[in-house]
Amino acid sequence: MKSFKLNIGRFSHAIKTIALGAVLAMTCSCEDFLTIYPTDKVVLENYWKTKTDVENMVANSYRLMIQSEFCDRLIVWGELRSDNVVEGTYDANKHGNIKNIMEANLLPQNGYNDWSHFYAIINNCNIVMKFAPQVMEEDPDFTQGDMNVTRGEMLAIRALCHFYLVRTFRDIPLLKEAMVDDDQNLYQEQATPIEALDFILEDLYEAEGLVMESGNYPNMTDNKGRITKNAVRAITADVLLWRAAFGQYAANGNDQGVKQYYTECIAFCDSVLNNHMKYLKNYEKENKVTYTAGRADEKYPMLLQPLTNANARYLDYPYYEVFYMGNNLRESIFELQHAAIDYAAANYEVPYFYGRGFTAGPLAAPRYMAEKGTSDNLYADTDFRRVNYIHQSEGEQDIYPIIKYGYSSASGTVDKPSYGGSSLSYVTNGVKNDHNEGRDYFSSQVNWIMYRVTDVMLMKAEALALRNDTLARGSKDLSESFDLVKAVYYRSNPYKVTSADSISYSAGSAESLQELVLEERQRELAFEGKRWFDLVRKALRDGETGPMLDILINHKYETNQKAIRSKMSAMDCLFFPISEREIKTNPLLKQNPAYETEDVYEKN
Repeated sequence: MKSFKLNIGRFSHAIKTIALGAVLAMTCSCEDFLTIYPTDKVVLENYWKTKTDVENMVANSYRLMIQSEFCDRLIVWGELRSDNVVEGTYDANKHGNIKNIMEANLLPQNGYNDWSHFYAIINNCNIVMKFAPQVMEEDPDFTQGDMNVTRGEMLAIRALCHFYLVRTFRDIPLLKEAMVDDDQNLYQEQATPIEALDFILEDLYEAEGLVMESGNYPNMTDNKGRITKNAVRAITADVLLWRAAFGQYAANGNDQGVKQYYTECIAFCDSVLNNHMKYLKNYEKENKVTYTAGRADEKYPMLLQPLTNANARYLDYPYYEVFYMGNNLRESIFELQHAAIDYAAANYEVPYFYGRGFTAGPLAAPRYMAEKGTSDNLYADTDFRRVNYIHQSEGEQDIYPIIKYGYSSASGTVDKPSYGGSSLSYVTNGVKNDHNEGRDYFSSQVNWIMYRVTDVMLMKAEALALRNDTLARGSKDLSESFDLVKAVYYRSNPYKVTSADSISYSAGSAESLQELVLEERQRELAFEGKRWFDLVRKALRDGETGPMLDILINHKYETNQKAIRSKMSAMDCLFFPISEREIKTNPLLKQNPAYETEDVYEKN
């Protein structure tokens, strides 16, 4: 496992240490780096004087989100336990914690249970919101408008971090104020998931009215790399799906009280899609460019698959633009900004977990996602995502490396029956491949995408399918939901010509459509840190783990299926254990019941 830059188990100490370190780093020059300040309180009081001070601390929140302690958990918490990944190439000495999680042997001692870095980011946001207002009195260049945007960004980042924690651990402490003084109560009780999500939503509702409009920053890096209104709306829509799921589970399956959250989710998704489309049309008009030409899928602001050119290099255009180049004008909403030329900002997590070159890392794709030729496979033979996301080699292979995020061109073949029945090969179609850069083992410049347009489209499709009831509105909901799924699916299946390659659901069946939405989210968002959370959300709605485990175990585990099912039979088992060090340190924390032992933790 990678060594951490900070090895602090107790979040109450970590949140202060990281935030204070950021302030010290920004206040100390080469001449005075040995200066000893008597207390962290004095440092904080002497720091908040100028607009630049505020901007530096805002930047620190984003900087902390591109560090390994944050980014590796986006993959571990969002993908490792899902049916998207199986064992790749292991080194037991390096990947023991990963292997244990993959085999459903979750222990409180596992290093990936450490949540301190997330609370450090939350506390950095709290510190900014506590001290930034006083800068308006010190520096006239820092205006109320600046303060509003600053507060909005910090609220949204705080909400995003809390959101990851509640989805991963369920019962979590909520850090609502800045921890800057030892006199403060450093230990917080855990909130229930509904309490946590309601607090998160409060932050997001306020943030939406404060942050910048999407597209109003002068460059694409800030427009896609900073929190804007569309980023807040996308996060909010996601949170609302979880608020409904936890609400339904708490009500023992009675969903009458949760439909409001689906309606609200749909509204936020519409705000994202409509606002983004409006921005694109204005951009096209101002820059005298056209991205669409009267196509049926033009009504959605996603990047479209070119259909007029049979050139193989051209046909992986969406993949190249969205995942390799990053910050795509049409599709991107919010991305963590990485840069290979800056080692502190490099994306080490993609090559670490997914491998480099055509060599798998500790994680690889399962056969049912990678192979073609049967109806049991996740991807149709015509689906470009199969070869854009997963490396294919000639002949049989035991391990399928994940190449999403790492390569500008794909490998393998996609059936193209509309062109004389021949297959389309990405590597042997006589096309000069001048963008075949792989990811380096030590660093990668690819951004990590937090939210993009097709994710929002499928969140809306999910909410529409779940809101359906016996009212006349129901059939309209299902029809609109299916339209969204089809638009995403057929972008990557432009050569579909037979019914076997199409997608469908049982007419009038909301349950059948919900299953289709879940499948399409897996096809589209594979390896982006979404799948495990989607499965847990399904289990909460079902009120049991059985249906979700049927999907997971059949796809992921070829052996020991009975043992795996037993290990995850209870709902508690779908959430991670709290770190043993946290339990020992904070007398107010209670361990997830699935991981309680007879040992009595000795509290400090």
